[in-house]
Amino acid sequence: MLFSEVIGQAAVKERLISGTREGRVCHALLFFGPKGSGTLPMARAFAQFLNCENPGESDSCGKCPSCIKSRKMVHPDIHYIYPIATVKDVKNPKSIDFVEDWRKLALDQPYLDLNDWIQYIVGEESKQGFISADESNDIIRKISLKSFEAPYKVVLIWMPEKMRIEAANKLLKSLEEPPDNTVFILATEQRDQLLATILSRTQLVKVNRLKDEEVAQALQLKFDLQSSQAMELARLADGDFRIALDLAAEERGEGSYEQEFLNWMRLCFNPMKSMDKLLLWVDEMAKEGRESQKRFLFSCMRMVRECMLVNVGDDSLVKLDDSQLKSMEKFLPFVNQNNMHPFIQALNEAHTHVERNANPKILFLDLSLNVSRILQIK
Repeated sequence: MLFSEVIGQAAVKERLISGTREGRVCHALLFFGPKGSGTLPMARAFAQFLNCENPGESDSCGKCPSCIKSRKMVHPDIHYIYPIATVKDVKNPKSIDFVEDWRKLALDQPYLDLNDWIQYIVGEESKQGFISADESNDIIRKISLKSFEAPYKVVLIWMPEKMRIEAANKLLKSLEEPPDNTVFILATEQRDQLLATILSRTQLVKVNRLKDEEVAQALQLKFDLQSSQAMELARLADGDFRIALDLAAEERGEGSYEQEFLNWMRLCFNPMKSMDKLLLWVDEMAKEGRESQKRFLFSCMRMVRECMLVNVGDDSLVKLDDSQLKSMEKFLPFVNQNNMHPFIQALNEAHTHVERNANPKILFLDLSLNVSRILQIK
């Protein structure tokens, strides 16, 4: 992956490139940043730059044999380690058992998150990914061997916070004193969950939250969106490019939650009369994966905002088309200046609780009852 394909992060790129050119390559780096900021793409781009045969002033060449292999994630001296989950057909699973799936998804979705990956390999998001002690044994064996062709042997560990304690402890010596020309690159979104012994052995590289302008520009390049549309989606995504992609897909009519939102609002309006149906709705929503639940809540926040804009008469900022406005017509009067803030706040808090693995049945029932009270505010 080229540095130019990583969104934003100009200061981080400059620091990595200048350090490499001056021969200051740390043997263990920890890239950390919020979700959707690009820790994995940045790690991939740096691994490619390290072994590029003809690096330019600001990027790897992208054309030499090393770069071509790195871009396809098949370079023999770049080893990828990532969380996996137990599956029926694989005993004592390790990263190598899922390497084809890993390449396919990571190449297709460079800004993937852990839930995307786990759902892709096991078909559900509820399973917890892990990196086992057997994986650490494999890493130690691989770095003890001579490089195939590149100047550096790179071990890229994605989501190192998912290492089991015994796996992390086995790697401590290698992280502190790896063989010559061996570089560990760790990419995490939850630095606070890493062992202190891991943190103390790595050089920290902060990947900042993406700016709205950077996200909007990337969305415009990827999708056929107007600048105003892209900026609005970027503001909703709040620096998370993974969420921005979902919002852009919904904007283009791919997986819209509009009708689901309206059905939910009807049930919330008078929950005492429709409690049976509301409970059924909660059960169905609880069956969805965490990422689907988060996308639904983001979509709800967006639609509440659109309703408020319609009500205050600011048509220049409204993104709903005529058919959407017609379908939302009966709901519009229930969003006003007095209840919009608590409405958005309730949805946002629910989104946070989903991220923290709250019980989805309790969460969505409580949210529904809370929304019912909010809808009554005049």
